[in-house]
Amino acid sequence: MFAAFSFSRAPARFPPERESLLEPFVTGIPTSEAYESLFRYFLSGFLTYRAPRGQAASYRGLPSHHGQRVDAMEGFTRFVPLAAAWLHSGRPARIRLADATVDLVSLIRGGLLVGTDPGSPEYWGSIKDLDQRTVEAADVALTLWLTRDSIWDRLSPSARGRIGRWLSDGLVREGPDNNWHLFPTFVSLVLRELGQPVDLSPALRHYARLKTFYVGDGWFSDGPGRVYDYYNAWGIHYQLYWINRVNPAWDPEFIASSRREFLGSYKYLIGRGGVPIRGRSICYRMATPAPLIFDYASASSSTTAGEARRALDLTWTYFIRRGAVREGTVTQGYCGPDVRVLEDYSGPASCLWSLRSLIPAFAIPAQDRFWKGAADSLPIDRRSYRLRVNSIGWTIAGDAETGTTMLTADDSLPDSLTHLQSQRRWTELKALLIGRPNRPRNETAKYDGGTYHSEPPFCGCQR
Repeated sequence: MFAAFSFSRAPARFPPERESLLEPFVTGIPTSEAYESLFRYFLSGFLTYRAPRGQAASYRGLPSHHGQRVDAMEGFTRFVPLAAAWLHSGRPARIRLADATVDLVSLIRGGLLVGTDPGSPEYWGSIKDLDQRTVEAADVALTLWLTRDSIWDRLSPSARGRIGRWLSDGLVREGPDNNWHLFPTFVSLVLRELGQPVDLSPALRHYARLKTFYVGDGWFSDGPGRVYDYYNAWGIHYQLYWINRVNPAWDPEFIASSRREFLGSYKYLIGRGGVPIRGRSICYRMATPAPLIFDYASASSSTTAGEARRALDLTWTYFIRRGAVREGTVTQGYCGPDVRVLEDYSGPASCLWSLRSLIPAFAIPAQDRFWKGAADSLPIDRRSYRLRVNSIGWTIAGDAETGTTMLTADDSLPDSLTHLQSQRRWTELKALLIGRPNRPRNETAKYDGGTYHSEPPFCGCQR
């Protein structure tokens, strides 16, 4: 069953009248103006929940096992790349909302300076081994690179050094042997680009390890073994794209060719009724169209502006209409809050990684044909299909009449063994009282089912 209620460390309430900013996605085909309204919606959410000094935001929701400080930090680090992309594209820095005018440059700069100041009570904390801050540092680095002209170049040398030292803390720390290898790689390249002293040797080792997970056809295992899921889209190829933007000389042929091969099968997963979701971190689901967008925006594009825009439109319309976006943020589930599919590492703001499709989109200038041209068709719009991806043992099928897609994995268990387990009521109450999660372990249902459908998804979809 769906979570009966949620835990919050903040009394803030998102103004109900601002839900109207989502209306363009409910009433018709979204225009570029609809996406600007969506940007204002998430900006309003951040302003509702942010800390007094702006370095964090305490969104409403179930806490992670990282603790309140990191949960609140994610509220900043997972939103501000969206604001940075907006600025990077040349859009205005001052945004008029219903009751205030917001200066995005001041908003980002202020939070960065406070969060990286070890003398401040609001300091994010130093990065340690196996630390979630390693992940967040990559988004901080991306924010700095995107706003280098308006923020970084105007900071004092001491402020640059303090931010650089905070980012550098994570470059030699131990982390999980999976997509995390890309975070110190990316941070190192950004620091080098911003003129900070950095030894690239650890980055080279991390990157080399990540490449050992490549299995062909553009797909990576998320660590040793056969672990295939959407982290390929919103984690691995996403980070590779930004690595290439920051340093175009860093392994460009592999990054371009692997993305091109990846899209040769990946775009067939996107249907008119969602995607056949599978694996962990399901609440990042609105990030699924990201690879098509940054492929269009890359120098070696094999994706048209219309295809990328169609993927973005289908995804955000589907989820907004089903209640996945509410109270100024992204819900902790698939269509709505669902503790059954929420890992213990996910906190109230974690699901804002869903913005990883909007970030590359808003980095594209407003006058580009991506925003001003007509949406094109995707494979699901053209014909029914059945596609085999040998490297990962998946078969992808689409029904053009219904708009649905599905994937079938070679390695699967009987359906009787892959049902989602619900959280026991007493366990939920205990977790809420102590502020630390103890959620159902549903990895088998997430990874080992025989077939995953876009609609209905394996976890259900209540509006």
